[in-house]
Amino acid sequence: MKKLFTIAALFILQSQLIAQTSKTDPKDWQGWMGGTLKFDLPKKWTPYIEYQARTYNNLKTYNGSYISIGVQKKVSKFVHLVGEYRLALVQKGTYHRYTFGAEYEKEKKKWDWGVRVLLQNQLQDFDEANKATQDEFYWRVRLGAKYELSKKVAAFASIEPIMKSGGRHFVDNLRNQLGLRFKIAPKTKLDVFYIYRPDYAKSYNRTFNIVGFDLIYTIKPKKKKK
Repeated sequence: MKKLFTIAALFILQSQLIAQTSKTDPKDWQGWMGGTLKFDLPKKWTPYIEYQARTYNNLKTYNGSYISIGVQKKVSKFVHLVGEYRLALVQKGTYHRYTFGAEYEKEKKKWDWGVRVLLQNQLQDFDEANKATQDEFYWRVRLGAKYELSKKVAAFASIEPIMKSGGRHFVDNLRNQLGLRFKIAPKTKLDVFYIYRPDYAKSYNRTFNIVGFDLIYTIKPKKKKK
């Protein structure tokens, strides 16, 4: 029985090692599946809670959970501010990410254009006792567009370089995204997307192909009658 457990443990360890990208196999398919609860509040405040589960190793291995709490505040006709905290409980350890930024959006007929700039600070607590906590700073710029195909379907696309302070490369990784948004109920939307993400690492460059969805439900409190 002991030998059987040893063989099983070695098999699991080997499968995890195979799951990691390497110089000989630097590509991987990942899955990002999530849901978002938004609150459309008075005075143009929009807090939200988001949960996302991710897989890697060509969609076969569960990586962990990502829980985000954030808020958006519209400060002018075209600009809103955003702040967010994200907790990531993944295989390598625990990540705490703090984000602050602004987004400019403008609608013209069926088009919706946007530019978003974010500043991020990320702290990683490793599971291993001999590894110190990592503190990393990023800034990212996203150019995006959305086009209404019908009353219930819209297509969207974006390109977003992510820069790491003190990193070996000016662009740490690049996220090119395509997707469709479906209005499936009066308060519910479904985003289905694909992300092509080159990652410029220290020893070798990696490429991640990401497929996923985000189910978005918006709550708008009723106005009090005067």
